[in-house]
Amino acid sequence: MANGSEHNKDRLRANSKKILTDQMAFSSTIDAMFFLVMISIAAVMLMPSIMAENQYDAAGYTAIQEFDTHLLESLLSSSSNEFEYEIAPLSVVNISIPSNSITQGPMKTLFGKEQNHRTFSDVMAESMALNLMMDNNGSRVYLNPIANEHSTATTAMMQSYLDAKIGGRYNYRFEAHWYPVSGFSLGSDIVVGDTPPTDAIRQSAKLTLPFTYVSSKNDIFEMVNDSVLADALGNSSNETMHAILYDGFNDSINVAARGSAEMIVDSIFPSEYLNSLNNTRSGMQSDQLGIISTPDNANILDPDFLIAIYLLDHTANTVAGLDIEIPVDIILSGMVTKVEQEFTDAIQEKIAFQLKTDMADEINSTVNGIIDSTDFGNAQNLRDVQVGYIHRRVNSGGVDVKLMLWQ
Repeated sequence: MANGSEHNKDRLRANSKKILTDQMAFSSTIDAMFFLVMISIAAVMLMPSIMAENQYDAAGYTAIQEFDTHLLESLLSSSSNEFEYEIAPLSVVNISIPSNSITQGPMKTLFGKEQNHRTFSDVMAESMALNLMMDNNGSRVYLNPIANEHSTATTAMMQSYLDAKIGGRYNYRFEAHWYPVSGFSLGSDIVVGDTPPTDAIRQSAKLTLPFTYVSSKNDIFEMVNDSVLADALGNSSNETMHAILYDGFNDSINVAARGSAEMIVDSIFPSEYLNSLNNTRSGMQSDQLGIISTPDNANILDPDFLIAIYLLDHTANTVAGLDIEIPVDIILSGMVTKVEQEFTDAIQEKIAFQLKTDMADEINSTVNGIIDSTDFGNAQNLRDVQVGYIHRRVNSGGVDVKLMLWQ
C-alpha cells in the first residue's frame, strides 16, 4: 500500500509540473480577460448615447402626450369661424328644383344653415342628435333622413381643424360616438383620420348632450322596491319567489327602455312641426312655382306636405317596422300622434328586448342571491346593485370623444 501511495504522489507532482509549464492555459486566460476589458470600455463609451436615445424617446412621448391633451381641450372649447350645411328635403321625395326656378333663393334661405362662432362641442352635439341611426335588417338607417348632410359638414370641419393644428407633424384619428343605450345598435358616430396603431397616444373626454332622460333611477327602482322584495321573500313557494323577482326586474328594464325611447323620439321626431301643418292643404300648381321636374307631379301638394308625409312614412314603416298607410292629401293630427306613439313603442320594445337578453344571466344570479339571503338588508343590497346596472345601461353619460396621435 505504501508503494501505491508513493506512486500516486509522483503522478500528481508530474501533472502539476506539466500544468505549470503549459503556456496555452495562461494565453487563453489572458485573451478572455482582455476581451472582457474591451467590452467594458465599449460599454462605457456607448452608455451616453444609449442613455440619450432613451431620453429622446421619453421626451418625444411626453411631448406627443402633452400636445394630444392640449389639442383635444382646444378642439372642444374652440369656436368655428364658419360652419355651413344644407338640408335638402325635396331630394328625398324625388323632386328637383331647376337652377332658374324662382324658388331656388327661398329654398336656400329656408334650408341652408350657415352658423358662425359656434363651438366645436355644440356642432358635434347637434350632429350626434340629428344623425342617430338604427339597425334595420342588417343595415343602418337614419332616424332623421333629411339631416345627414350635417354629419358630412361636421366631419369636414373637424378634419380641416385638425389638419391645420397638427400641420403634418403627427398622424391622427378623431372619434365621437353616442349610443344612448349601451349595447344597443341605435347611435351616431363621427370618425376622422386613419386607423391608429396599438401604441398611439390616446386622450378621451365626455361631451354632455342637452337631453333630459325621462325615467329616473327612482322610477326604475320602484318596480322592484322594498314592498316587492318583501312580498317575494315572504312567499313559501320558491317558484313564486322567482316569478315575483323576475317580473320586478323585467318591469324595471321596461321602465328604463321607455325613458330612453321617449328621449330619443323627443329629440328626433318633429311632432310640433308636423302638427302645425294640420288641416292645411295647398293648391299651388307646378307651373306656378316652377319646382316640379317631372310631368307626373302635375297636381302637387305643397313641398312642406311632401316632406311631412315622407317623414311620417319613413319613421313609421322604415325605422319602426310598422305597416301604416299615410294619407297623401292631408296631415291629420291623430296620424302624427299615432306615428309618434307607435314609433316610441317600437323603440322601447327593441331596447327592452336587447337589455333583457344581455342581462338575463346577471339577473338570474341576482334573483338566486336574493332568495338565498339570510337577512333582508343583504337582499336590498343585491337589488340595489342590479338596479344600478340597469340604470347605467340606459344612461351612457354623453358622447365619448377620443383623439389619438402617433408618429
